[in-house]
Amino acid sequence: MSNFKHKYLDIRRFLSELLLAAVLLVAVFLLAAELDITKRLHAWSQGHEAWELDELVFSVLVVGLLYLGIFAYRRIAEIRSLVEEASTDVLTGLLNRRRAMELLMHEVRRAHRYRRDLSIILCDIDHFKEINDAFGHPTGDQVLRLFATLAAGRIRGIDLLARTGGEEFMIIATETSGKGAADLAERLRVAVESASFGIDRTVTASFGVSQLRPGESFAALMQRADERLYRAKRRGRNHVCGPPARAKDAGSVRSRL
Repeated sequence: MSNFKHKYLDIRRFLSELLLAAVLLVAVFLLAAELDITKRLHAWSQGHEAWELDELVFSVLVVGLLYLGIFAYRRIAEIRSLVEEASTDVLTGLLNRRRAMELLMHEVRRAHRYRRDLSIILCDIDHFKEINDAFGHPTGDQVLRLFATLAAGRIRGIDLLARTGGEEFMIIATETSGKGAADLAERLRVAVESASFGIDRTVTASFGVSQLRPGESFAALMQRADERLYRAKRRGRNHVCGPPARAKDAGSVRSRL
């Protein structure tokens, strides 16, 4: 996983530049005090009153401060744009894989610390290559965008949705048990199968669900969800494969271990 770095976002570079600015400020102050520059400038300006140097200096200071303010504003806007681009999938507007992995690691640590439930859902659009081959890549992109919109509209505000690959997506379901995540995946499966994607065929998706176990790493959580996703595909696709259902829940979810 690559780490996004930008010279204006690197804290070490920021601190070094701040230190350099402080050193330069002290050096200029000491030099001005040693050479008595302010008195010399004042005396010189008094001898050239016709030039209206006071007004000129004031104008330069005002323009300089305005320019620095505008420059700082534009730099902040540029940094925000760079951060957003580094965290967002361009096609769908969802989180990208890099940012999703960072957030998942954070949520895993939080879940362990406060002993809270955490589950993830890995999702893969079935036979997506056939869609691209039959209808073209622009149509395939349209399917991806519509799928992202459909999924985003069916998760909670505290959940996180990311595009982690070509036709692969991930939902980080915070404060959610494995059963709750499997139920959510099943609702998404039905919604995808029932939705119109603007093409002359039904679009379906397969889902792998896993719940964080005590002391488990995010990598192990991901691996188990990935294994279940492939198990759902081997079962014929358009399935949800998640944690084992309890006896009282038997038959409540269409596809399970």
